[in-house]
Amino acid sequence: MSAPTTNIPVAIPAGGSSRAPGSQPGATGQGGQGARTIAGSIPGARGIAGRLLHGTPGRMRLFGLLGVIAAVLLGAVSANALLASQAAVERAANNTAQVVRAQSIHVDLLRADAVATNAFLVGGLESPDSRARYEGAMARVASGIAKAAAAQPADGNALGVLSERVQTYAALVEQARSNNRLGLPVGAQYLTQASAGLRSDAIPIVEQVVKANEERSQKEFDRSNSSLQLLVGVVSLAGLVAIAVWLARRTHRYLNVSLTSAIGLLLVALFVTATTITGIGRATRDVAQGDFQSAVTLANVTTAANDARANESLTLIKRGSGAANETSWKTDRTTVETDLGRLSDTTLDPLWSDYVASHEKVRSLDNGGRWDEAVKLSTSTATGGAAKTFGDFDVAVTRARDDAGKTTVSSLNGLGGSAPLIAVAVALAALAASWLITRGIGQRIEEYR
Repeated sequence: MSAPTTNIPVAIPAGGSSRAPGSQPGATGQGGQGARTIAGSIPGARGIAGRLLHGTPGRMRLFGLLGVIAAVLLGAVSANALLASQAAVERAANNTAQVVRAQSIHVDLLRADAVATNAFLVGGLESPDSRARYEGAMARVASGIAKAAAAQPADGNALGVLSERVQTYAALVEQARSNNRLGLPVGAQYLTQASAGLRSDAIPIVEQVVKANEERSQKEFDRSNSSLQLLVGVVSLAGLVAIAVWLARRTHRYLNVSLTSAIGLLLVALFVTATTITGIGRATRDVAQGDFQSAVTLANVTTAANDARANESLTLIKRGSGAANETSWKTDRTTVETDLGRLSDTTLDPLWSDYVASHEKVRSLDNGGRWDEAVKLSTSTATGGAAKTFGDFDVAVTRARDDAGKTTVSSLNGLGGSAPLIAVAVALAALAASWLITRGIGQRIEEYR
């Protein structure tokens, strides 16, 4: 017989639900009312944003935030543009200095070859003056290569190869000199080989280094005017003006001193930045088209002139088989006279004309079968001698080239020096404008309430 069943009443809380005996309190089911109550007790981020941006005061807060962002953006862009212009000028100065170094190497290589070939015509032991000028040019080449490699790592590999080619050239010249002292004809072959190797193996490397650094310099000249970046600042300033107009129409208060002061401060900062950058760009362009271009042109004149002088000597050394060298001399003459025509300074023209006249006399003597007299005139340091007239021109053109190169580098180094200070001032002005914008918008919010 089964036991009687006992009915036990269970109390159910009002508004609640029953739970089985032994179940844990609060475990009313996942996602139930307890979870909703906890979630509802924490205000959502969307609700906060909605209350802050609700109505006209909310829009004022939003526009105030946008105004601060615009002011900071204008300051950041202006400061960056100033620093970018200064950095471009510094890089242009460094690359220009490298151009001058490479051109000096080019000139001294051809000058050394011109001296060596002309001294070779004398026969036997060359004069102490010729020897000193040759060794001086080669010493400058060696130090110039070392300085150029240290100044511009990008040229390091090319300059390393150049150093090897220069050593090969110097070794061949020494062999030619030794044989010439002994009166051996093979010396002429060594010298011819040295000059040909210099022009085919070494000179192209120098020309490539010069060209690469000229291109780098030109790019930095173009980058020195970074005023295009300021368009962002102009847009930011226009946005602030639009906010000021909206605020005036909304509040019927047409002058907000703080906001107007912020706009005026940013306008001045933008104007000073634009003026500074434009000035740097204009000055850099003037240097690029003035002293820098003169330095490049004068370097071309110097190298072509020394190449011509070497070809004059090689024509005589080959005694009747130097027609190709005389053709090269004429090409060099055209280069020199064309480049001299590009210069505003005409003091070099008569010096070059004197040398041309001496060379034509040398060729006239050689073509007339008077080789010994042609050699004597070519190596003569007396008035009217080719060595004298060319030496006068070479000294003058080298001095002009060095002056133009130094002036270019010093002028570039003097540009953009105030840019960092102006950048700091512009950044501080942007921060001050941000505070004024916040203050001006805050006043209108308080008044609106």
